[in-house]
Amino acid sequence: MTTDTIADREVVITRILNAPRELVWEAWTNPKHIVNWWGPDGFTTTIEKMDFRVGGEWRYMMIGPDGSRYPNHMVYKEITPPSKLVSDHGDGERVWFEVSVTLQETGSGTLVTLRQLFPSKESRDEVVEKSGAIEGGKQHFAKLEAYIKASLS
Repeated sequence: MTTDTIADREVVITRILNAPRELVWEAWTNPKHIVNWWGPDGFTTTIEKMDFRVGGEWRYMMIGPDGSRYPNHMVYKEITPPSKLVSDHGDGERVWFEVSVTLQETGSGTLVTLRQLFPSKESRDEVVEKSGAIEGGKQHFAKLEAYIKASLS
């Protein structure tokens, strides 16, 4: 039996992007844009399938700087344009965590909040420690902002 609280099982990363919410939404949900920025520094992404609807799946491969391949699979649970996405994230065999992304307009752009909710504190800690999830998430946001500035603004 576990007594983990939600906070013990979460990773939350936020960033204010200097871009309108609709532009951030477009970059986050359109496969022709995602492949240009998705993932931490040094990673590339190829999309195998992206069925952008509730119940639809997104299968993609992240390729690390050393050529290692990391299969990813998401199933969309909630899509509320242009403000919220919720999905289960895993590798196609099991779900690792639930991820939600919210986009909130601010006076200086768009506040993006990425929230990952894991089944246990231990599984969260493993991803944070072994995969560098927090630093990787920060790099992910920086790449998104740079892509929007260079390509969509």
